[in-house]
Amino acid sequence: MIVNHYKLRTNSKIYNLSGMGCSAGLISIDLAKDLLKANPNSYAVVVSTDNITLNWYFGNERSMLLCNCIFRMGGAAVLLSNKRRDRARSKYELFHTVRTHKGADDKNYNCVY
Repeated sequence: MIVNHYKLRTNSKIYNLSGMGCSAGLISIDLAKDLLKANPNSYAVVVSTDNITLNWYFGNERSMLLCNCIFRMGGAAVLLSNKRRDRARSKYELFHTVRTHKGADDKNYNCVY
């Protein structure tokens, strides 16, 4: 949708991180940071949405309704740049991103299954 609407170039790099829930937004910012390091004088656009419609609880059990109250649908977008001239007009600066993965630890893995 975005590529077509804004007529982006055919060599644009597009990544779909679906199925990762709200963590996909943070993962995509880390990915964009790495891509900007490898491609000088570039832009990266991160568009992130979270849709919980498939997990919506339609019943009447109060304890199950909590997720309907806490989690909703949302979206956000950010334009990242590594161009020197954009530094003066940018509102924020991305200093660090930290990602960890604990899936190799059986204790962490087994808490899900």
